[in-house]
Amino acid sequence: MKQAFLTHSIFIMIFYLYAFSAFAQENQPQTDDKLFIANYTSEKIIIDGELNEQSWITTPSAQFNFHYNVVNQTDKQATTFRMLWDETNLYLLYHCQDNFITVRETQRDGLTFLDDCAEIFLSPIKNNPGLHFCLEINLNKVSNDIIYLNKFVSGEDVVIKAFNPEYKAAVTIDGTINDNSDLDRAWTMEIAIPLTAFSRISETNPIKPGTYWAFLALRQNRDEINSERRVTSIIYPNLKIENDVHQPQYFGLVKFIK
Repeated sequence: MKQAFLTHSIFIMIFYLYAFSAFAQENQPQTDDKLFIANYTSEKIIIDGELNEQSWITTPSAQFNFHYNVVNQTDKQATTFRMLWDETNLYLLYHCQDNFITVRETQRDGLTFLDDCAEIFLSPIKNNPGLHFCLEINLNKVSNDIIYLNKFVSGEDVVIKAFNPEYKAAVTIDGTINDNSDLDRAWTMEIAIPLTAFSRISETNPIKPGTYWAFLALRQNRDEINSERRVTSIIYPNLKIENDVHQPQYFGLVKFIK
């Protein structure tokens, strides 16, 4: 995969050339079996890594039932995912069973995806999401955040590292970090992403009641301290995930309701 490091202003121009025509299609979901509902919340969400607001308790949730790079039966560990929104933020909550909690990366835009981490891919261009925003946040609360363009240059994918949005993340851990001498139990990550993080791009299809965005929610589970092997758990199946998770043909849709 080729990578390009472009400024945000250049990216805005590229976006409109690349994606606006794809948006000009009927705003209806492509598939009902890959549709997730994100409720609106009027409740103040405190980012503390806890499922303690009523909005979190009552909003729809989904399990990550599709596991890849499995070697041992114990690699298949449960993940529960939730999403909320208001006029200011998009909120995510991941609750992950984890026998061995492992995290190393401390630098932004580093190799967070080689740790236990939560990932979200989002695209306002739902009918042809060849462009998507990616945040991959590990248990140190540092993110690898990129904008991904599929088949942009001579059929090759392009990664834009200039995307460094503000976000808030909090983690609660039930276990010990980087210590495989005992069994751990779980971790929970709560994330708030300001809607301004999507800049002018989301103006083509802003988050409001009835809006659909393309999305994919994932979790990386790394149990082996001395190995980079991770098990990828995902909300929707991806038949070719061994090559790349950034395949928009396997994304689903999130519908924002109020």
